[in-house]
Amino acid sequence: MTGTASDGTPSLPFDTTGLERARRGVRDSSFYRSFSLLPPKSRDDLYDFYVFCRLVDDLADEPREDIDVRAHLLAWGEAFAHDFAPPRGWEEAPFFLRTVEIARRRKIPASLYGEIVRGMQEDLETVRIPDIPALERYCFRAAGAVGRICIPIFGGDLDRLSPYADRLGEAFQLTNILRDLAQDAAKNRIYLPADRMAHFGVSEQDVLNGHLHAGLRALLEEIWDRSEADYIKAGELLSDPADRKTMIAARAMETVYHALHHKIRRTGFDVYRRRVALGPLEKAGVLFRLWRDKKAVGL
Repeated sequence: MTGTASDGTPSLPFDTTGLERARRGVRDSSFYRSFSLLPPKSRDDLYDFYVFCRLVDDLADEPREDIDVRAHLLAWGEAFAHDFAPPRGWEEAPFFLRTVEIARRRKIPASLYGEIVRGMQEDLETVRIPDIPALERYCFRAAGAVGRICIPIFGGDLDRLSPYADRLGEAFQLTNILRDLAQDAAKNRIYLPADRMAHFGVSEQDVLNGHLHAGLRALLEEIWDRSEADYIKAGELLSDPADRKTMIAARAMETVYHALHHKIRRTGFDVYRRRVALGPLEKAGVLFRLWRDKKAVGL
């Protein structure tokens, strides 16, 4: 429901219901445990940033009858397009003000937040990806921009480490695409590039109906190989010991996601019959290996 400001401009109440759901979602996420690797101030900033990401992601993904999700995403987008200017009705919204405070204190460009929102707005439409360049743009909006914002929150240099965030973000998002084929198909979303689908003889109905024939498996293998190359390149870009220490939380996320990435391939990409995930013991094992590495660099 919207109201009207004193000058007649429509105002939009802040989505407090979605905010509380986003907070619960972040606390339950696989990334949340990695936050403990950070100093308290960075940990608090990262938590609130991930709540923002979950809030706008839920606007695109979760059915809502109580609010106009397009209006809320538009409000976030307009705020970032105008240097964090608050939308009507959000001037005293604590979470919006907290988001702005983090960005300004950490010197994070508003345009990066805007890229994330644009990605969510695209998900509101019928998702089809025409080619590899379009897939790269989507991955940047869905994950690369998120990684860039995390860099100054972790205490790193945004300009120097942005290539690392871009490669790791694409790796994460391609892993998500492979894992979530069935869930995305249920929402009539196809994130596989149409030109590569045509090359392998894969139709939209194959993807939407889970017809995992040899051509589709070959396409998924190609996407997997691209993601694997991204994980490797990200590691090469983070070769400096000081950067590896600064980005320890990102490395924890990478450790879990890379293990998931390999598990997807071991299943033969059979993600339609069941969702591929790491069990608690598998997560503990990969994080223990990172912990040993953490001790080796003196953290």
